[in-house]
Amino acid sequence: MVRLSWASLETWVMIRRRMLQETEAFLEDAMQHPERQVAIPAVRVGEAEFNRTFAHLFWSQVLGAS
Repeated sequence: MVRLSWASLETWVMIRRRMLQETEAFLEDAMQHPERQVAIPAVRVGEAEFNRTFAHLFWSQVLGAS
């Protein structure tokens, strides 16, 4: 078991608060502007498959947009 000092615990509280604030801001924006959200394409397992080029292009656009 890892023991946390008071200083590291305080740091964790600050990090946690910031993560919650960022998540809240993201969700609030998503609810106010649903037209901006990206739909993640999906297919049933075993019925179809995305080729690697499509997957790479899609995720590079999604992850590179931030």
